[in-house]
Amino acid sequence: MAYTSLPIEKVRELLRMKFEENLPHRAIGRQLGIGHVSVCYLSKKFIASGQIWPTQLTNDELQLLFYREKIISKPVRALPDFDEVKLKLDNGISLRKIWKSYHLQYPEGYGRSRFHELYRLWLVNRLDLSTQLQVVSNPNTSTEFKHALKNQTVNSKNSDMTENIGEALRNAEGDWYSQVHEKTVITLAGHGARLTVERDELAINPGTSASTVKDKAKTLARGVHGIKAIVIVGYAGYITLDAIEWLAQQNVALYTIDLVGDLCLNLVPAISPHRPFQRRAQYTANSFLIARSIVIEKLNEASRVKPEVTLLYRRIQNDISRMNSLEMLRLAEGRAAQLYWNQWNFELAHYKDLPEHWRKYSNRTSPLTGSGRKAVHPVNAMLNYGYTILAGRLERALVYEGYDPAAGALHAYLDGRPSLAWDLIELLRPTVDEQLIGWIQTQKWRKRDFEVNDEGKVYLRQQLARVVIQKSWIPDVKIKKVIRWYAGQLVGRKEGKVEI
Repeated sequence: MAYTSLPIEKVRELLRMKFEENLPHRAIGRQLGIGHVSVCYLSKKFIASGQIWPTQLTNDELQLLFYREKIISKPVRALPDFDEVKLKLDNGISLRKIWKSYHLQYPEGYGRSRFHELYRLWLVNRLDLSTQLQVVSNPNTSTEFKHALKNQTVNSKNSDMTENIGEALRNAEGDWYSQVHEKTVITLAGHGARLTVERDELAINPGTSASTVKDKAKTLARGVHGIKAIVIVGYAGYITLDAIEWLAQQNVALYTIDLVGDLCLNLVPAISPHRPFQRRAQYTANSFLIARSIVIEKLNEASRVKPEVTLLYRRIQNDISRMNSLEMLRLAEGRAAQLYWNQWNFELAHYKDLPEHWRKYSNRTSPLTGSGRKAVHPVNAMLNYGYTILAGRLERALVYEGYDPAAGALHAYLDGRPSLAWDLIELLRPTVDEQLIGWIQTQKWRKRDFEVNDEGKVYLRQQLARVVIQKSWIPDVKIKKVIRWYAGQLVGRKEGKVEI
């Protein structure tokens, strides 16, 4: 993420307000006229450096501490052969693996992010990169030569626009593909993704046309794979009967999600535990009391993730404790949700092609629906993907525990909707928000990461969708804790705050 250098006097005042007055980041940002993300970044960098406040560092030393990477010098590090890098990318090798090979050969060379940046610069300009860096770093270079270099760059862009767009798409997909780490959940994308069994091992073949990135086939052996779930993003593919049996025997969940973020398949066991007393308790319990407990716990979790709303929630929580109407409870929840989402207000780090109305996030509501559904902003689209998969996981876990996932309390009964799963997801949403949005704020975004349909709904390109699913994935133990809490509510047990 790129940050503009601030005057060092302003940085020193920022540190004083942070460590002496203990002001929140947003309050500091308002007083100094900067974004709260910059306040957070500089504060963390000061702490990570091992310094304590008040500091004895001079202004020059502080400048070096915070902005030493801004100092441009002559390129003394070994530059990669970018023609060879491009050739390897065309052969399906990821940019991350190419950098690793370069780093092994040149341990003192460029870091991964700078390596990626230099490669993109080379793609756009197709100039001698070492000469260009020397021109930028040399203050004695004539102004005329710099202008000529700039004009050459512009002409290069204009003469090769079609190829640049294709390369930009390849880079975008390659970046996201490099972030796929399949430790407990495997994600697939593309038409023709398939699951079969070969020699008693599950054979996982990715789709053939998901993107310009070529994924590799995988195999899982029984008992040692450590995989909890497989998620397929896309519309076309197939799974054999013996693969379904293999997944059931190994207790591996299978979900398919379409390109607009809707859950299409949730593979649940054909024979779930028969626990009629649990179903009876669901159907005869006081649903309003359970709904009220769900809202209270949701507000507690929201306060944990966003402490700024704690004082704002006190009055709402007092009102909720005296309510006896489900309609009033839902209105109170709506007010609390609005206060909560008002705290998620930030700007996205972005490339120049990102549309203006996507560059700042400040609203969870979509104008198409008046709710979070049918997102028109990329952040909301990514949140919807995370929520959808989490609802599917909750539904599957409820079936395994012998509950009826349709017998909810807070959400209205609708045919085909697992209302109880969407009830319990309210206790886990803040955890997903914290996890996913925290990651979103560390990335740099481009227009080509997303697609927009005729209605205006935003959805994710398949490689990005794979990463979002993994970044929003929360441990199974948190889901089990929420279900245990719900079981206590059914029997009238007054449990304390859910430890999520």
